[in-house]
Amino acid sequence: MASRRDLKKVITFVVDEIATEAFIVSYRAEGNTDEWVALFNRIFALSNEYIARVNHVEPGMPARQYFNTLCDSFNADAKALLDEVNALAKKQ
Repeated sequence: MASRRDLKKVITFVVDEIATEAFIVSYRAEGNTDEWVALFNRIFALSNEYIARVNHVEPGMPARQYFNTLCDSFNADAKALLDEVNALAKKQ
């Protein structure tokens, strides 16, 4: 990433896209809404967590390594949330 600002924008964009996808799927789904509410809470907690991690670099770790690890971790968590949205959609 070129800057922290760009990284925060990408994180916000991806989280918004996941939330939009979950909202569309949950709107059509029937059944337990508590599962969807819990999923939305995890989606927005993901945004807060990673933006906070962008703001505060871990001391003692090279910046390039820290941000590469952060991006890999974010991608894995975002993919897990999308898989969970798909699993809930199939469950309905």
